[in-house]
Amino acid sequence: MDDVTIMSNQPQSNDQPNVDVQEEFGLLMSLALDGLLDDNEQNRFQTYMDQHLSLARQWRSWQLLDRHLTLTPAVEPKIGFLHRFGTRLEQQERQRFVWRNLLFATFIILSWGGLFVGTIGLGAYVVLYQSDWLGTFVHTVAFYFDTISRWFATVRDALISLVATPQAIGFGLAYLCASIALLIIWVRFLRQSTQVSEPELVFDDLAISN
Repeated sequence: MDDVTIMSNQPQSNDQPNVDVQEEFGLLMSLALDGLLDDNEQNRFQTYMDQHLSLARQWRSWQLLDRHLTLTPAVEPKIGFLHRFGTRLEQQERQRFVWRNLLFATFIILSWGGLFVGTIGLGAYVVLYQSDWLGTFVHTVAFYFDTISRWFATVRDALISLVATPQAIGFGLAYLCASIALLIIWVRFLRQSTQVSEPELVFDDLAISN
């Protein structure tokens, strides 16, 4: 990259440039470092440095930094660094996964253990200190269970008796016949719809071929 002449025969001013000039000068410096300035941009760039001493100093600083970066040798990682880094990262992820699963399993075991111990403690408390209430509760549950069982048995016997009557048998046969008739009508309707659509498709194909 050719160095840009930063000094000229004209005296430089110490006035600070405005914001627009500073923004444009920053863009021109980037282009100058890459060697992409055309003639007009080069003249405008040199004019800014002639008019403002601070911009000329800024350009010198950029040139020194660019030379330093250019002359600094690139540091490459040692052989096997990427492989060792990937292996270590994979080990850390595996350890994190194991610890997370271990904590989750511990939480589940403690929760189930707490529920089990709490259930046993509650049962022992009820048996030891609430025996009267427990007896009443057991009798109540047994009574309602027997009542519900008898109700289901009664409903079952009533349905069996109803189905065994001639009226129920006749109604069932009539319902079966009506269902079969409706199914036959539906199948015929579908067949007729298919037969009507097929000639139309053939006609369309003939028209397209002609």
